[in-house]
Amino acid sequence: MNEIVELHKKMFYYLDTFTNNSGREVAKNIILDALKKDAVESKMRSVRSDYLYRKGALEYYNKYGTIGEF
Repeated sequence: MNEIVELHKKMFYYLDTFTNNSGREVAKNIILDALKKDAVESKMRSVRSDYLYRKGALEYYNKYGTIGEF
């Protein structure tokens, strides 16, 4: 929920640079789509890095026969 609020705050921040006309609605959709895409990519980057860390650590512990964080 908090991520959605942050997206809308950023969207309105960028929209304040546009004048009120018919292009503002188009710009709103473009900005919101770009911000959503950025948020998804950021979340996936976080998940991917956590997965790669765990995978690498597990390989290391298996290679040297040690027990780590798992």
